[in-house]
This record gives sequence, C-alpha cells and structure tokens, in this order.
Amino acid sequence: MELRAQRDVRGAAAAAPAFRRLGRRKAYEEVADRIRGRIFGARLKSGERLPTERDLAAQFGVSRVVVREAIRALELGGLVTVRKGPKGGILVAEEYHQPITQSFGNLLARGAAGLADLFEVRRLIEPYAAERVARAGTASQLAALATLVEKADAEHCWGGVARPFNIEFHRQLIRMAGNPVLAAVGETVLQMMTERLPPVTSRTASAAALGMHKALLGALRAGDAATAREIMEKDIAAVGRRLARLTAKPKTTGRKE
Repeated sequence: MELRAQRDVRGAAAAAPAFRRLGRRKAYEEVADRIRGRIFGARLKSGERLPTERDLAAQFGVSRVVVREAIRALELGGLVTVRKGPKGGILVAEEYHQPITQSFGNLLARGAAGLADLFEVRRLIEPYAAERVARAGTASQLAALATLVEKADAEHCWGGVARPFNIEFHRQLIRMAGNPVLAAVGETVLQMMTERLPPVTSRTASAAALGMHKALLGALRAGDAATAREIMEKDIAAVGRRLARLTAKPKTTGRKE
C-alpha cells in the first residue's frame, strides 16, 4: 500500500524535500543510498536529526523493516547513530572509523593479522602525529591535552585509574595531526589494541607512562618536533614490551627423551 509523505519532521531535516520513491534495486540498499546522498549533498553536520523511521518509511513507500535495515547499514558505515529517549532519534554521525574497525576485526578473527601488526601501525602513526602537532598545534589543542594530563595525574595520585585519560591523550593527539585518513586508521588501531591488551596494574609503569605524557606535552608546547617524536617513540616502545610479554610462549622445562 502506497503512503504519501506529507509529515513535518523536527530538527535540521524539517525543511528538506521529501525523498523520492524507489526504483527496482534492493529496497534497503536504495534507501541507504538516498539517505547517504542527502547527508553529503545537504552537508548535514554530526548530531543533526533525520526524519523518524515512520516518516522515512512513508517517504520511500517501504516498510519500517526496510528502513531499519538501511539505517543499520548506515550505522555500520559510521554515517548515522540511533539514540533512544525523548532527545533521541536517527542522528547524523561522523564515525568514519567504524567500517575500518569491522575490516580490521575480520583480519584478526581469521588470523590474517595479529596484535603485532596493529602495534607496527601505531609505531608508524603516533610519532608522526606528535611531530605534526609540535609543528602546527594550536593553543586550544595543547590546552585540551594538558587537561587530560592533569586528570590522569590526579587519578594516579589518589590511586585511581588513569588509563582512560592516557588513551584519550593518544586519541586526541592522532586527531590533532590534521589528517582525517590518518586519524581514522590511527584511532581504529588504538581502540583495537586497547581492547585486547590488559591494563597496566603497576603504579610504577603507570607513573612512567604519565611522566612520558608530561614530557611530551612540554615538547609540544616548545614546538620541539624532534623531541616530541622521540618521546612518543619511547612511549609506544613501552606498549611493545607489554605486547611481547603477552605473546611470549611459555618456556618448557621437560627434558627430551
């Protein structure tokens, strides 16, 4: 049964024209393509609201199940996010690392890549990012990094967990390098390694990581690109040592007959 789309929707999409009905392709794929085109063509920003699932079904002349499949495909691509509640809905997103995360996860699951491969990517990306930020970082960017270091320091001092702030320090630094492709790959690798490496429980190791971040922040503020790169290389090397301990094969003590 065909429905006419004459509903008003709230948010940024309210003034947008209704979507045209579909052709002969798979319905959910065409719905996803049309919504993707609207997001890019209208230059919708992250957080802007799209029409509701019911309204989209009416505009496209399809069932809500088809719309749900299309939204799920867009969500996996990092272009939308679905939130529940009064202020929820279908919102535009810019989570461009999502499909990369899925692809890298498949590589790991099939055994085609391992943690050592992820570590090598971090070793390539993050020292470069540190150097870039030292050369071109803004005052507001450095202030944001300083805030993270201060929060990590406070957590460490009273015996709390500083790891989330340390991870966010790395993530922000990668973004601040100013290369969106590098950021998408770098953030994905950082996230996947963080999920797979056990947290540091030693206060000595935690203090060492915090000390490196403080020293790195000093180099960034001074605009010393070479030192910033060197400190980040040492920081990543510490992760490499943890990885080596994690993947080391246990020694056997039995004698050969």
